[in-house]
Parts: sequence; C-alpha cells; structure tokens
Amino acid sequence: MVISINGEKEKDRASAALLKMGEAAKETLQLSVQALRNQDAELARKVIEQDDVIDNYQIVIEEEVSRLAAYEPATSMEYKRQIAMVKIASDLERVGDYASNIASVVLKIKKDPLIKPLIHIPQLAALAIQMLTAALKAFIEWNSDLAEAVCKRDDEADDLYELISEELVTIVGSGVSQKEVNQAIWLLQVAEWLERAADHATNIGEETVHIITGKRIKY
Repeated sequence: MVISINGEKEKDRASAALLKMGEAAKETLQLSVQALRNQDAELARKVIEQDDVIDNYQIVIEEEVSRLAAYEPATSMEYKRQIAMVKIASDLERVGDYASNIASVVLKIKKDPLIKPLIHIPQLAALAIQMLTAALKAFIEWNSDLAEAVCKRDDEADDLYELISEELVTIVGSGVSQKEVNQAIWLLQVAEWLERAADHATNIGEETVHIITGKRIKY
C-alpha cells in the first residue's frame, strides 16, 4: 500500500533516515557481541563511538516528521504513520544504547578468560537482529502479516534469555571465584539487553499491525 501525501521529499527523507538508523542499530548490536566474543576492546570502543550517530538519526527523523505534519491535509492513516516513525526511532535509539552498554561490558571484562563459551548470547543477538530487520521491512512495506510474524518470535527470545540465565546461575552456584561471579552478572545483563532489543522489535511489529489494521495485539 502506497500512501500519497504532500511533502513527498520529507516523507522520503524520513523513511530513508529510519532505514539507515535501523541498519546502524543492528550493526552496532552485532559488533558489540562480536567484541564480547573476541574480547576486542578496540572494536568495543568503536561501537560506543557510534552511539552518537544513532542518536543523530533520531533527531533527523523527528525533524522530518515535524515538517511532514506541517503539510495539509493529512489523513488519519498518514498521521498515525508519522507518529509511528517517531516511536520506532525511539525503539531503535534504545537498541543502540544496548549495543553501547554491551561494548562497555567488554571493557570491564577486559582479557579475563570467559567463564563459558558464548553460544546462546550470539544466538539471542542474531534473533534480535532478524526480528528488527523484519519489523522494519514490515513497516516500510506496510505488511501487517510480516509484522505479526515478528511479534510471534518474541517467545523465542524469552526462551533463549531464560536458558542463558539458568546456565549462568548454575556456574555461579558451582563455587567459582568472585571475579567469575562478577563476570556472570555482566553476561546476564548482556543477555537482558539483547532480550530487550527483541522486545523493541516486537514493539515495532505491534505498532505496525495497529496502524494498518486498527487491531491492538500484545505479545
């Protein structure tokens, strides 16, 4: 479905900025987990530096949507889409924050041996990125079925988080050192941030379904 509105240039710029912001958020999330897996402090610092770039995209989107709102007339559907873009930008900004947070953990852990091979944390990151990719595609292409399919994957993210949590609790209970306990706490926090990133993808999916169909869904 193509929405025709006045201010086509502003609409195009806002959509382009949203897509670029989504790509930046996904990339930094992926790189943050890569930095953690490889204990790469230099890469972690680069991820942290990218947080300002993502924040700037949010400002651009808000400004372009403000310009869109200045064009009249705007249908109810167009207005909802404009509001949704601002909400989605906020979701993506939070994902960027989580990536920066994970990168900060890399700098805290430094070169200390990891208490366990990182298997499920990268899996959770990959799932969150897949969900974000599909959610943004659903919004841009106005595809409510794809948006709802994203939402249905939220349970997968929850299950992976629970698995990671159980593994780390078991390690802590096995009599490890205080340094290893601290690392387990940090890794659990990483898993929580990744699960929240998946939640933000779900938020985008839910918002897309609502503005297309009028149906409120909650996962």
